[in-house]
Amino acid sequence: MRFFLPFLFLCLASACSAKELKIFLLTGQSNSLGAVKGSPASPELLKKYEPGKTLYWHENFGQREGVFPGASTSWEQVRPAMPRYNGSMCMGPEYGFAFTLEKNGWFRDADVAIVKASRDGGDNSHWQRNGQAYKALVQAVKNACAAVDKSRHSRVEFAGLLYLQGESNGGGSVPASASRFMELLGNLAADLKPYGDTAALAAQKAVIGENASWSSKNENDPETGNVTGGLEGRDTEVQGKTTHRLMKELAASRPSLGYVPTRDLPKLTAGDNMGVHYSGKSQISIGARFAYEAARLAGKDAGSVRSGRYEVPLGSPDAWMNRKMPGTNVCVWNVASSVKPSLVSGVVKLFGIHVEDTAVDTVVIQSAGASGDRLVLGPGGIRLAEGKNLLLRTNVQLAGRQSWHIPGGSAVVIEPLAPAGGLDGKILPVRLSGQAEIRILRAEGASEAAGMARVVLKRVQAASLKCSWTLSGKVEMSLEEMKGQALNPGRILVKDGAVLNLNGVKLPAGSIVNQGGTVNP
Repeated sequence: MRFFLPFLFLCLASACSAKELKIFLLTGQSNSLGAVKGSPASPELLKKYEPGKTLYWHENFGQREGVFPGASTSWEQVRPAMPRYNGSMCMGPEYGFAFTLEKNGWFRDADVAIVKASRDGGDNSHWQRNGQAYKALVQAVKNACAAVDKSRHSRVEFAGLLYLQGESNGGGSVPASASRFMELLGNLAADLKPYGDTAALAAQKAVIGENASWSSKNENDPETGNVTGGLEGRDTEVQGKTTHRLMKELAASRPSLGYVPTRDLPKLTAGDNMGVHYSGKSQISIGARFAYEAARLAGKDAGSVRSGRYEVPLGSPDAWMNRKMPGTNVCVWNVASSVKPSLVSGVVKLFGIHVEDTAVDTVVIQSAGASGDRLVLGPGGIRLAEGKNLLLRTNVQLAGRQSWHIPGGSAVVIEPLAPAGGLDGKILPVRLSGQAEIRILRAEGASEAAGMARVVLKRVQAASLKCSWTLSGKVEMSLEEMKGQALNPGRILVKDGAVLNLNGVKLPAGSIVNQGGTVNP
């Protein structure tokens, strides 16, 4: 008996320490596979977004080859896949997905795993029950679950499906896109029962990725240097329907389904000229977007993070990852956020703006085109990560006591939106209004060589503005393209080491208080 009790204690301790294993299934065609070809993610990006804890099992396959050599035989760390695909590595959404889940700690009570079985092409018929892709996915799950360490994992749950497919759909597979996807979910819920809990699949928990268009070209913004995806590509249309429209409508019609936009992101620039495959850098953003949607569907707080929904204005709940207006939350732009300009339509109130690790260097927030469009920026102020900039091309109302933290070499710019063929080509001034105390600081951490933290007010018009500005050391404010004009931005305190460039703008007497800084007329 004295030997049995310690043995029983060890068994109970082992059972108590064992965690649930949450498996996300990832499948689809070449963009799910990650055919990044000649545009892989840089070593620096791979290091920055490297997952460390998520378990990974991959059995990717080709139309003719079957499962690629180098497929998993045991659980691994998430990494760019071997073997090489058309001369380059494969890396799909799994990398950014795993990193983002880990960073946010949404599933701390369980271990998270990804089982990936993606095909290098083919329409959605391959994901029907007797199709090659379906059989490969089920076999991959079977193999992965057989390798689960039962001493570490008390149970297996299939937490949801991540699906990125549709570019190759044609003929009857286009109008059948939505019904075949729902059929896929039902089949997986039934056929994977021997290997784990399929309740989430039975409840239709899945995230649909926006299929890419064909022949689109990346767009380059000469002012910001931002490179984004072109939105003028081609979709296959059958009977007046496209896969893109059907799948987006399906996701919108069911609360259990998430949706991940992709078309704002750049395509690869080397390896093929089809204009359909995303670059390695874009794949990290796509994976991060999948993670936010998976977390939201699981009831986790996805936060007031700018979503990938590039087509909706900031005043829409869909513009934010948690599908809620931010209220008093600081609004965050990060690697998962849309890289297209965010639109202000009407009056949009943001408590504050934090720009973190965005996929572009300059976040652009601009008017949708109406003269009454206005961004109200509250006490949360502005905070930029190193190397990031914020460009506001809309009327701005400032409110409350706030701080702007700007790294050396970075800038906050407020300027008008150039008209697209309207107003006879005239650029009207942007209105700056509100009542606020603005303290501008050079953020800590940047090297001396990075230079000044900059604020640029270009072609602004003060409208009922009651504001005071404090320029701290190593901060430079410039008033541009208003030479000879009178402007009353309020009291400006120029502290030691700060610079104020008036560029010929006439300010009211006594509005500048110089405390050891430099004021250039």
